[in-house]
Amino acid sequence: MSMLLRAAPLRVARNTVARQQVRHAHFENVVDKTIPVNVTNKVTFLLKLSTYVVCGFGLPFAAAKWQMKRAAGA
Repeated sequence: MSMLLRAAPLRVARNTVARQQVRHAHFENVVDKTIPVNVTNKVTFLLKLSTYVVCGFGLPFAAAKWQMKRAAGA
């Protein structure tokens, strides 16, 4: 009898976890709509992406150079 009593709380716990994992995201999986940016104008997209990548990749190097220059002057 104890096996039956123990199984009921496990089922309830499993159902609550399943209910909490519901994702509320909606997007249409069609051509040119699978990423969250507008890529219809290729030149604008290229400029924005290039700026983002150059700044994101170059910022740590610029910060390191600035820190080294500051340390050399002190």
